Amino acid sequence: MSIRGAIYDLLNDYEADVYPYVAKQDATDPYVVYHVRREAVRTQDGVSAQEVILTLNYYATDLDDVITLAATIYTGLEGTSGTYDSETLHSTSWASEDGYYISDLEKYNLTQEYKLIFLT
Repeated sequence: MSIRGAIYDLLNDYEADVYPYVAKQDATDPYVVYHVRREAVRTQDGVSAQEVILTLNYYATDLDDVITLAATIYTGLEGTSGTYDSETLHSTSWASEDGYYISDLEKYNLTQEYKLIFLT
């Protein structure tokens, strides 16, 4: 029905709390906050696909928990295709990763970006 719904379905297959845009204040570690940026892929026949940059931010007070969750989701997402919420996911590929410690929150953060292609 929607690419946002498809991404939500795709990410809810993991044993962690997943939140679009912002986590609840009382979120349990580890958890994921994701952001979506979309662009149409245009051909002379019109829009043929949607390119989605999916940014995943992993948070936990324990570095091992962040690394384990990121590795689990990477294994599940890399190369994934299929139908989610009636949308056809053509391909998924890992693009980048970065991490740091947030001293104000006393949490580790690891950020991954993926490129997803949805067919229209």
